Amino acid sequence: MSSLPASLASSASEAPPVARAERAYQYLRNQLLEGPLGPGDALSVVALTHALDCSRVPVMEALKRLAGEGFVDIVPQVGCRVVTPAVAEVRDFFVLFAASEGAVTGFAASRRTPADLRDFKAVCAQVDAGLAAARPPGEPDPSYRRLNLLFHGCIHRLARSPISTAIARGLWDRSDFYIKLAFGSLYFSRRVRDAHAAIRAAIVAGDPAAAERATSVHLRAVGENVAAALAHGRETRRGPSA
Repeated sequence: MSSLPASLASSASEAPPVARAERAYQYLRNQLLEGPLGPGDALSVVALTHALDCSRVPVMEALKRLAGEGFVDIVPQVGCRVVTPAVAEVRDFFVLFAASEGAVTGFAASRRTPADLRDFKAVCAQVDAGLAAARPPGEPDPSYRRLNLLFHGCIHRLARSPISTAIARGLWDRSDFYIKLAFGSLYFSRRVRDAHAAIRAAIVAGDPAAAERATSVHLRAVGENVAAALAHGRETRRGPSA
């Protein structure tokens, strides 16, 4: 597990209890979404207290919060581990996620203004520049996840649907978590880049049906790839059948 940044560690012991718990939560969440943790990996409370320079209480509060969100499993008298999600559950999640994000992207295509389009094109240019500088596949790079959030966050602003955005925040994290468990890191493959190009074109054209369809098809395909990778990894860890 990576050590806590010096700027965070230096102030951790001085923070009030609520702030220490939030700091522990953000640190652990970042480790789960962008760090080296994989399915079933153990989380040591003792190691975390040392990394965060705090007592067990904020660490346990953070772990309980993450357990409630479905990222870790806490077994009394045994310990805490990163979840190993059921493949069927992952497939179901991405079907729901695809429907939700598809609807939001359709809203964006129908509601965007000329000013919105200027902002959207600027964000797309920023994403393209970031992708050009990102590491190649096989070298985990958190910038892919951050660029993806930048892209979809802009779409949500164009959609002007606060309730959809509120629901989507948790779904984005769950999607990124499953992708990371399956592949180690988010990466924009050619298929993903083509899907994003179709989404961009539909928003610029003001075509909500095409925007919704492109997003839904894209995320359903992501879900199938993630589920297949998780299933393969589980078979590999289990070894050949008798």
